[in-house]
Amino acid sequence: MERQKDMLEQAIEEKGLMREWEQHWHEQHSSYSRFNQDGIVNYERWAELPSGKHILVILKETNALKGSLTDFLDNGGNDTYYYTWNNVARWVRMIMDGVYLEHIDRSTLDLSVKEIAVMNLKKYAGGTRANAREVKEVALRDLPLLKRQVQLYEPDIILTGGWRLVSDFLHDYILEETCPWYDPRKRENLESDPDLWYFWTNKVRAEKPTLVISMPHPNRAAKKWTLELQKLLASEKIRP
Repeated sequence: MERQKDMLEQAIEEKGLMREWEQHWHEQHSSYSRFNQDGIVNYERWAELPSGKHILVILKETNALKGSLTDFLDNGGNDTYYYTWNNVARWVRMIMDGVYLEHIDRSTLDLSVKEIAVMNLKKYAGGTRANAREVKEVALRDLPLLKRQVQLYEPDIILTGGWRLVSDFLHDYILEETCPWYDPRKRENLESDPDLWYFWTNKVRAEKPTLVISMPHPNRAAKKWTLELQKLLASEKIRP
């Protein structure tokens, strides 16, 4: 079995999943008028990524977006999308290139978001602060579909944006993982041991483990967390 699904096959499968999900959405979540698709941002770029560098970013919900998140990102976002996605770009460049970028210019931002898959637990726009209870209720109704979406992308690395809700929901419900998180509160060397929660899992794909890293929400992330990601990648021997 090849590591990465053929791009066309994967695109067809994802589009079929989104169609099924949208129908389910209108049946199960009638109070929400819109369904915001998400997934692989750019299929051509995704297919070109080197082995070990397929990144899935999982967030709670979009902020006021009405439409496809992948189309939004693939077409250059808008004048303000920098505020959330600049830190995602920093994380991507750290994983891909092993460097911390103090300044993210527009071309780097646009390139970096094309190199990921992204999904929200709740596929409808919320506000500037997500209602955790509401997001979890919706995600529980969509749980079988969320499981299928994560497995479809066969990611090497999953970054969860937003501590607690997203990270815990992925671990406990989507993956049903029993492996504990690495607990940074117990790290022995404060200089070299990463101050991030993470774990390895075989629940995404049986033939190769996936690294799951709990990151802060990208629009609230500080420089520290990208540098902690650098430590983590070094400790787990994941090189650019």
